[in-house]
Amino acid sequence: MVANPTSQLSVIGNFVGAHAAIKMGWRETGACLFTLGLAHYMVVFITLYQRLSGCNHIPSRLRPVFFQFVATPSMAALAWKSINGSFDIQCKMLFFLSLFLFTSLASRPMLFKKSLKEFSVAWWAFSFPLTFLALASTAYAQQVKSVTAIALAAVLSAISVLVFLFLLVFSTIKIDVLLNNPILKFSSDSV
Repeated sequence: MVANPTSQLSVIGNFVGAHAAIKMGWRETGACLFTLGLAHYMVVFITLYQRLSGCNHIPSRLRPVFFQFVATPSMAALAWKSINGSFDIQCKMLFFLSLFLFTSLASRPMLFKKSLKEFSVAWWAFSFPLTFLALASTAYAQQVKSVTAIALAAVLSAISVLVFLFLLVFSTIKIDVLLNNPILKFSSDSV
């Protein structure tokens, strides 16, 4: 009942933990965390993806969190690359899944139309997944070494940087909206 696209953050945490464990030389721990993340991802992905067209719609203001669908397979590709040592076929499949999810969300601008009418902190949910997608595309381009892959990595990296800069500037301009938010006001009053 309470599952939404932000539920994927704990799955991403498993993949980040696997990536970090491998970098520290803890191969068994990294493999274990990757396996747990993959099993958790299958359950969360199936549960959430089936709800997209159902009656349990997420409020329009929070729809940018749908981009979390992109971040999870991107980070999984990077974690598997750390475990395996190269961007092999499994990494490519995870990368192509994240690329497919990105294009399917980007090709549906009407899904985000209402959420972009008024500034919200939820807009930052666009930046995080795009960064992971750009990182995965860079790893893919380094492995494949084709002009198309390099161009894709450059375009996705540019989109990621531009979205981040836009959100940074827009958040600075709209800081009064953020400070007048009752949720944030409550937490700042209690401090």
